[in-house]
Amino acid sequence: MEANNGTPVTQIPGPRSVGGWRMNMFHFFRSPLMFQRWLYHTYGNLVAMGQGDRPTQVFAFGPELNRQILTNPEFFEISTALVRMPKDTVMGRMFFNNLSLMKGEKHKQHRRLMQPAFHHEQILQYSKDMFRLTKQLSDEWQDKAEIDLNLEMKKLTQRIAVKTLFGLYNEEELNRIGTFITQMTKSILLVSLAPFNFPYTPYHRALRNAEQLNTHIRSMIEQKRLERNATDVLASLVKAHDEDGTTLTDEELIGHTFNLFVASHETTANALTWTIFLLSQHPDILYNLLEELKEIENELSLDKLSKLPLLEGVVKESLRLLPPASVGVRITASSCELGGFSVPEKTNVFFSQLITHRMPELYDEPNRFIPERWSTIKRTPFEYLPFSAGPHMCIGWGFAMQEMKIVLAVLLMRYRFSVVHHAKISPNLMMRPVSGMPMRIFPQDWKFGRVPVRGTINQLIDF
Repeated sequence: MEANNGTPVTQIPGPRSVGGWRMNMFHFFRSPLMFQRWLYHTYGNLVAMGQGDRPTQVFAFGPELNRQILTNPEFFEISTALVRMPKDTVMGRMFFNNLSLMKGEKHKQHRRLMQPAFHHEQILQYSKDMFRLTKQLSDEWQDKAEIDLNLEMKKLTQRIAVKTLFGLYNEEELNRIGTFITQMTKSILLVSLAPFNFPYTPYHRALRNAEQLNTHIRSMIEQKRLERNATDVLASLVKAHDEDGTTLTDEELIGHTFNLFVASHETTANALTWTIFLLSQHPDILYNLLEELKEIENELSLDKLSKLPLLEGVVKESLRLLPPASVGVRITASSCELGGFSVPEKTNVFFSQLITHRMPELYDEPNRFIPERWSTIKRTPFEYLPFSAGPHMCIGWGFAMQEMKIVLAVLLMRYRFSVVHHAKISPNLMMRPVSGMPMRIFPQDWKFGRVPVRGTINQLIDF
């Protein structure tokens, strides 16, 4: 990849509209999945919002452009331009001490320090809590006939995130810190839109939450320094050191644990929601999966689950069709070449997991749920990238994969899930079901059947 300081010979193709690029981006945010698909089928692999020599936004589709964008961080940088949050506040320091926003040598060093917390042996330790908390949730459903599956999955993944991050055993304490973090994450968008510190404003409340959470995590860091045998993520990060003895500062530890929670629990909750939905709508696949799970139901363990090919295929296929991160974005550090065109400095470049995962040259019948395909195909990290790819690939991808397998095994063996008839099922940009996921639940009786639903899901999946 080389910098290109010349003038492009031809313009990047793209839509023209009366409202210009802003109107096109409005269409993108209003209907992101359909709009991306329309852009790709209409204009090809590289599409510009705003015509002329300086497009404002560029959309890049397909594995080759994914590779160029994700393996050249010196040209395609992580962007924080949309986050209007003062860095000199407790909340700002908590937010910007974030592996996914770090660059260059600092990113490499922090990733190296954090990696041991996500080694296979550590995930085996976390799996005990994943099993216990999933069984606990399934017990809470015992007298329920209908649930919002997405809300329930968020409740579960939040409990798992807090327990594995901080090693909390006290239920009241676990819920308390989970509430602190959830309140802060809900505030981030409003804070970015209106960072004004007046009483009763979202910004003021978020600052107060951040200060309480900061104090709380600092006290836990001191506790972890005394607990030699603790195995949670925070304890692992406290112990982490580089070859020269470098360790993470308290502020870095607070930022990383906060951001790991934010990055993990909602994306995994959405992925679990869609996986259970897809299985409920494909009775034959669900039947075969339960047959596979029956073979190990008396000795359910992470080691056994990791050797089940259909379970592996179900998780991978769900993440292919409805990836929790359906689109990513970088910003050009300087003028550079992409896909045969010159892209100016400070251009936002969007890459699309959703479109890549549905290219017929990569996946036969790309809009169908076919978990068995994963027993015969192997794809590169730029052809299949539910956790992104390159230097900024999600550090917790192995954790998320194992969590999904455990939760699915425990819940599917105990309950049958059936979507409420004609429910409106439509994912948004973050792959959250906009109107929730209303599910009827029954003790597992193997009486499977597909239920008709409304919503944009019918444009994304061929049932």
